[in-house]
Amino acid sequence: MPDTHARFSPSAANRRIHCPPSLLLEEQFEEGESVYAAEGTAGHALAEHLIRKHLNQRTTRPTSEYYKDELLEAVDEYVSFVIGEIEDAKRECQSPVLLVEQRIDASEYVDGCFGTADMVIITDKVAHVIDLKLGKGVEVHAEENPQLMIYGLGVLHMAEALYDIETVRMTIFQPRRDNVSTYTISKEELLKWADGVLAPTAQLAAKGEGEYKAGDHCQFCKVKAKCRKRAEYNLELARYDFEMPS
Repeated sequence: MPDTHARFSPSAANRRIHCPPSLLLEEQFEEGESVYAAEGTAGHALAEHLIRKHLNQRTTRPTSEYYKDELLEAVDEYVSFVIGEIEDAKRECQSPVLLVEQRIDASEYVDGCFGTADMVIITDKVAHVIDLKLGKGVEVHAEENPQLMIYGLGVLHMAEALYDIETVRMTIFQPRRDNVSTYTISKEELLKWADGVLAPTAQLAAKGEGEYKAGDHCQFCKVKAKCRKRAEYNLELARYDFEMPS
């Protein structure tokens, strides 16, 4: 699994799109890995191994102190789901492309933007991007999810010479929340979003310009504790809760 990070990473794209100046602000803080992130990394490594094993690819089973029953069960659920999608693709397409932990490059739209898609399945007309979320907290949805849409753009660019992809399907699998969310978008709609939203927002972010805005996208922001907009947002939420009739 990769150990480098893009400046404008797909995983932080939702935050950048809603609050472009957050990019330069967060760069003032050192990167750190929480226990939750470390556990997630271990879970992804095991999932990768099990899927590669199913595909008869060379792989070595990883070891980790985080491999407890709950995490192992969550990974098994995800792997079973992916294997089901793989077998469906084989029935639909004579030679589907199956890519595990695939590096995706979206620098055509955002300078230096890349990330890793957990699973990519490409059939004759459809590209399916599957993302494993092992967090127990906030439920994440695939609909108009910027991270998965960026992955979809990268897959389109990567496969366009061999496949005439018409549709991109994006799935978030969140076993600890019993959440499987899928969103489908046409190639044309995805490219329109890239040109109209992603690219111009990324340009603002790179220059530290654009509007500060608080919301759910602030959850993992490194500066949220010192952000005035975040404080105003929390105050407004508190006022709303106080004024709501019981």
